[in-house]
Amino acid sequence: MDPNCRRREFLAGSGGVGVAGVAGCFAAPDAGRERGDSDSDSRSVAVVSQHHLATDAGLETLEAGGTAADAAVAVACALSVVEPWFSSALGGGTWALYYDAESNEVTSLDGVGPVGADATPADYEDRAGDPGMHQSIVPGAWDGWMRWLERYGRLDLETVLSPAIDLARDGYPVSPGMEHWLELRADRIEERPDAAAIYESDDGGDLVAEGDTIRQADMAETFEALVDAYADRRSEGRTEAIRAARDHFYRGPIAEAIVEFSEAHDGYLTLSDFQDFEAEIVDPISIEYDDDLRVYQNPPNSQGITQLLALNVLKEYDLSGLDPDDADAVHVQVEALKLAFADRYHHVGDPDRVDVPVADLLDEGYAASQRDRIEMDAAMEWPIDSGLADSSSDAVDADHTTTFHVVDGDGNAAAVTTSLGAQFQVIGDTGIHINNRMRMLAVDDGDPNRLTPGYKVRHTSNPYMATRDGHPFVLGGNTGVDTQPQGQTQQFLHVAEFGLEAQAAIDRPRFVSTAFPSTQHPYDVEGTLQMEPEFPADVIEDLEDRGHEVEEGVGVFGTANMIVVGDDGDFQVGAESRSDTADGVVSRVDDD
Repeated sequence: MDPNCRRREFLAGSGGVGVAGVAGCFAAPDAGRERGDSDSDSRSVAVVSQHHLATDAGLETLEAGGTAADAAVAVACALSVVEPWFSSALGGGTWALYYDAESNEVTSLDGVGPVGADATPADYEDRAGDPGMHQSIVPGAWDGWMRWLERYGRLDLETVLSPAIDLARDGYPVSPGMEHWLELRADRIEERPDAAAIYESDDGGDLVAEGDTIRQADMAETFEALVDAYADRRSEGRTEAIRAARDHFYRGPIAEAIVEFSEAHDGYLTLSDFQDFEAEIVDPISIEYDDDLRVYQNPPNSQGITQLLALNVLKEYDLSGLDPDDADAVHVQVEALKLAFADRYHHVGDPDRVDVPVADLLDEGYAASQRDRIEMDAAMEWPIDSGLADSSSDAVDADHTTTFHVVDGDGNAAAVTTSLGAQFQVIGDTGIHINNRMRMLAVDDGDPNRLTPGYKVRHTSNPYMATRDGHPFVLGGNTGVDTQPQGQTQQFLHVAEFGLEAQAAIDRPRFVSTAFPSTQHPYDVEGTLQMEPEFPADVIEDLEDRGHEVEEGVGVFGTANMIVVGDDGDFQVGAESRSDTADGVVSRVDDD
């Protein structure tokens, strides 16, 4: 990519379907820096997200001299406006990875809140399958974003939030994806006056449609109130100002409004849940994939370890001579992922509540023993035991996310997956769309992901970052609950093993195994291998002969994007080429 380019364009995949998430790059001017100085007049930057208006927000922030952290927060807040069914910087949760060029360090952001203090397994079990405020946990994303701005940012909050505020106040056109989700959740919106006020037209109560203009004045006012709280304390220093914006949310009027709404709608959240919560910047987990290649993931309570477990098994297979769609290549990936998900099921939960044996799970010897369990001519079926001698779980059988990535002119890099849950539950006049993350908690005794007040759900968000010789190489993510580690593993291998460029890696057909208990209630094991229809017929037949129960063109394949950084600092940017309107190819939605 020409480092002097300035482009913002729609990318198309093999099917020629236009994508709402676009990639952008430009040559960033060398501005005065609080965190180190640039050694050149300009350096290329890149942003990729699921919506072009959010990508614009990230680029605008970088043009203003912001870091990758500043731009990531701008993208997240813009997505809160234009994709409020997928993520929210105000009502959702976030796991993210950050490479800081100054320290040459990768860190992980845990912006996930806990279960409310008033929740109990007995009460929740009776309502687990029903939508409502009882499915909401403390929204941790905002505190996480403020942590990033404090440590890695350089711009004031008003500058970072101004694109989102403008979008919310001035309006934006309804996308095909928004129209799809509004129709899918029409019954819930009709029952919720605060949501209906936003998404129903003024001339008859019908839902807004593609091309109509949406305005979210309440959300704009909430963002502006946070900016005002920041500005009121800015004279005391940037850290104090950021603390004021955090307190306005978690120890001020926003928390009070959410708790009041929760109490009125039979939720579990209390003021103390908000007052006691703080997001954390923590150490990531990682594996050495090759001599010069390390892959980073988010630690538990994120499910990110699932991708690392699969890659640790797969790295000893010689895949480079195969086509990505070869039956052998697909089979070994599926089997490695089944083993990884079995370990996720048996071991992974909130590490403050259960002992997650991360070191043992990522041990090279353990990976070798897991590799020995894979047979090339036979597919494993559930139940699949953990390979560890002692399991921390006595449990028995039992897409509402977005991903984006930023690289700034100083070489800092952000890989983000942030999630909400498409329930269109709006908190009064705050404009905040609240999460329904508790649908991913178990209620069985002994399950490492069991609902426990004050502790965290095993969170499905898990972007990854790969470094080559210690510097960012691949930033990637794939949405879709249990699809996430699977799509990410495939796309990483498309680049690292099969030699594809970023866009080609995103465009390749995806497969998704369901040979383990689903994360979501009612936690079913479907036992199928779901494959996009572009896979060759002979490959599907071969896989069926090995025992895979293949479903063609049916499944949650999610949306994905990635940035690949070349040795020369040039970027390959892969934006999702599928769309919500592609005849169900991207996702089949059975429940939340």
